[in-house]
Formats: sequence, C-alpha cells, structure tokens
Amino acid sequence: MSPDDEDGRTDASSAPSLRAVLLHGSLDILIHEARNLPNKDILSNTMGGLLKSCTSAPEGAASTSDPYVTVLVASATVARTYVIQDDENPRWAQHFLVPVAHEAAAVNFVVKDSDVFGAELIGSVAIPSESLQSGDRVEGVYPVLEPNGKPCAPGAVLRLSVQYVPVARLTMYHHGVTPGPDFPGVPNTYFPLRRGGRVTLYQDAHVPTDGCLPEIRLGNGTNYRHGQCWHDVYDAMSQARSLIYITGWSVFHTIHLVRDGENGRSLGDLLKKKSKEGVRVLLLVWDDPTSRSVLGIQMVTDDRGPREPWHDLHSKIDSPAAFDVLKNFEERWLKASKRTGAKKLTKSCNDTLLWIEKIPEIAAIDDEIYSSDSDPERWDIQIFRSIDSNSVKGFPKDPREATSKKKTMQMMYEIIYRALQEMGLDGKYEPQDYLNFFCLGNREAEETPNTSTGSFSASNPQDQSRKNRRFMVYVHSKGMIVDDEYVIIGSANINQRSMEGTRDTEIAMGAYQPHYTWANMLSAPRGQATNQPTKSIPESQLQKS
Repeated sequence: MSPDDEDGRTDASSAPSLRAVLLHGSLDILIHEARNLPNKDILSNTMGGLLKSCTSAPEGAASTSDPYVTVLVASATVARTYVIQDDENPRWAQHFLVPVAHEAAAVNFVVKDSDVFGAELIGSVAIPSESLQSGDRVEGVYPVLEPNGKPCAPGAVLRLSVQYVPVARLTMYHHGVTPGPDFPGVPNTYFPLRRGGRVTLYQDAHVPTDGCLPEIRLGNGTNYRHGQCWHDVYDAMSQARSLIYITGWSVFHTIHLVRDGENGRSLGDLLKKKSKEGVRVLLLVWDDPTSRSVLGIQMVTDDRGPREPWHDLHSKIDSPAAFDVLKNFEERWLKASKRTGAKKLTKSCNDTLLWIEKIPEIAAIDDEIYSSDSDPERWDIQIFRSIDSNSVKGFPKDPREATSKKKTMQMMYEIIYRALQEMGLDGKYEPQDYLNFFCLGNREAEETPNTSTGSFSASNPQDQSRKNRRFMVYVHSKGMIVDDEYVIIGSANINQRSMEGTRDTEIAMGAYQPHYTWANMLSAPRGQATNQPTKSIPESQLQKS
C-alpha cells in the first residue's frame, strides 16, 4: 500500500447536507484538465537550493507540483489518472468507464501531488450522488477545495464530466453472463477474451484419493475428475525447458509438492535443479524481511513453517491466455526492479527476463489453433488484474487491514433491508431470507477435566464454541461461480484491500465453456464450472497429506 492513497479520504464529500444513495451500475467519467494548481514543491525547491549552494551542482529549473487525480466512491478508489510532471495546468483527457455498486453521498475527484515520499493532497471536487441519479451527464469546471472548504489556490479548478448509468439500462447484463458465441468478454479491461484452450479447476492443493469426495456427473456423461494441483505443478516445473516464473506473498522452499510416499524433491531443490539446467527461474515475492538468495534464486523463507491446512481453489490455464499472465509478470517485474535514487545515474540493462519472441516453441503458438468451435469441452478465458500500468508501484511495504468481514456483512444486510423498505416488504421478509453467511466447523475432541478452562459465559462466542466443540475451518478460497456457467478464480479477496486498485496487486482469471451456457443449452448447464465440489475434505485427511 502506498501512503498517497490514505491522505485523500478527507474531502468535501463529508458535508452533512449530502444524502448517501446507492449507485449500482456504471460511471462514465472524463477528466479533462486542471488550471492554476498550487506549487506543492516549494519545500523541495528550498532544500534543493540549499544543497546547490553547498555543491557545484548546475542551475536548473525549479520544480513544481506533479499532479494526478483519483476518483473515490464511498472511500474506494475506482479510477486514477497518470501523473503529469512539473505542471500547474495539467491536461489528462482520460476516460474511465467504472462499474459501481456503492452507497455514497458523492463521487469525489481528489487532486494530489506525487512526490518522492508519497503524495500530498492538493484539493478535491465532490459531485453529489443525488445529482447523478437522473442519468444525465454532469459536466463543468469546478473549484478545487481543501478539506476546510476553501480554494486550494486562487483560480484552481478541475474540468470534468461524469454520467451515471443504472444497471437496469446496461444492455450487456440483459442476456446473462455469456449471452452467446459473439460474447466479447468483460469490456474495458486490460486483457482481451481469449477463445479456446483448457482450464483445470482444483479444490485444494492436494486431495486424497481414497474416495472420500463425491462422484459428480457432468453434462457430457462422464464423471468429474478431481485434480491434483501440487502434482501438476511439480510435473510442469520438472518438464520446463525455458522458464519458470513464480509470484506470490511468500515461497516456502522446503515444502514437498509430491507426497503420498513418492520420492519428490523439495520446491527449492527442484528450482535449483532447473536453474542449473539453464531454465530461467524468477520469483517475484512480497518484500518480506525474511527474503534471501539461494544459489542466485530469490527465495522467501518462514521459520514458522507451513500454516495449518487451508481450503483453497486453484486453476491451470493451457491457452493463449497464459501469455497474458506472462505479460502481467513481466510488467510487474520491470516495475519492481526499477532503479531508484543514486542507482539511476549508472547504466542498466535488465536482461533477467527472457525475450519470448526468440523462443520458437512459445512464439510460434497460434491463437487460432485453440479456438476451434467443434470442441465442446473448450474454454474461453480472460485475465483480469486490479490495477493498470500507471498505478503499479510495487508490492505493499506495510499492508494494513481495511474493511473487516463483519463490517462488510453489516453493509450488505443494510442495503437489502433498505430495498425491502422501499418495496414495502420489510414487515414480511428479513434480509436473511436473501443473504446468509456460513462457515465450516470442525468437530473437536471432548475436553478432559485437565484441559478445561475457567468459568463459562453464555454470551462469550469462544465459550460457546468450546461447549459445542465447533471451531472454524479457515476457507481461503477466492473464487466465484455465476449462473452455473462462469467461474472467477484469483488472488483477490472481496474486500477494500484487494479491490481498491491502489493497494495489493491482484490477478484473476474469468472463464466459461461456450457449450455449457444457458444461452447455448437453454437449460441449466452442467460443465466443469457447475460441478466444482462443495463437499469439504475432512481436516484429518488434510493433516495426513
């Protein structure tokens, strides 16, 4: 998380006269330009002058503000312009089409000055949500105000336009998730929809093979085959000939991916072996203090060892969409390895990444080979990421938790309750009739007299859990299935930290099988996405594996 996205949340939108309304649809935003912004680099210029007076540094033009604009809805950053260097009259002319489902009093345009040590608030413009509800375009030149409501500088203005389109008027949602063979994918995203290929979906990284999972019949008459994710990862790395690129929060290099009595190398040993064979091995990990280099491979270790078993979801992509995953890695790598400070003064040639165009077996792959309409089991796949190239600033240095699960649940229940009130149904129905949250429980062994603790309180959730011998199983899955046909699996949690767009870097894949859709079958589809197992693997089985 970068500090510049914390200080812009105090603005004119907090005025008590503004009524919060639900914006559910799309915002069509155009940020044109700003005029007469203040110089926020006066201190930097003063310090620079002092340094020059003590050295023989040549005279140069004094710097001024490096402005950019973030768009906030209910404190969530939904769009951001690029930074224009040293310009008090910047012109962006940037267009954004932003899906929203936020309850907010205003859409806030926060102007900031990008600086070496983060960002400094210049001022903001607040467009009341009520003025957008009619669907008419709101445009004009607005004064840029400080948090106290005063102009940030004489004549400082921001020219913009914004139009709210309710979801009922968005035709792209009128015919289901994937309306037909000409479905272009999710619009206005960085990566396009890639037609054709294979997707393998996994429940947990390792599943037992003793028949404890249910048999599920697919629409093609076959039984669903439960995948072995870690086995497949190990096999893919073992067979790699050109590159192995890994990204994540951490890498526990002593872990063994292949178990069940088979003789498999640890992850670290396998990566070192492939590196010695000439395979390019790169690890892009969160800036963890336990990082270290192991034989030239950047590794991350954790002396605590692996955590307790988590339920999770994974996917494997065998498709042209894999190129998009590769492109995302390359862009992130180049940004993370960008030279800063005094290192900028020396020559640099980043030859760590392989030049894909010079690897024939990769560059020669043709998208058309994958997109055969005659294959009923094919997948169409699209890669998503939560930030664009302009706002990538590296992995978070000091992640802090944002909205809690409890607050998220409360907000969702309140929205449903208000909808029931507006329809006059609040006396007949409860929010829980439409939305419920469930957590898996693990039945624990009975306590012996020696392990019993203190007094019991009926109002204490921990005591209730102990009494009923039920404790939560951590479900770390980050996936969603929509209408039994479209599946999304990725790194993002459904919370502010993942979805804001300027904090954690997230990536996900959205995919569906064109043959197994409502539009194609005119009935409930039963493809791979539909039949992801919902029965949990017993914790005892996970512990054994």
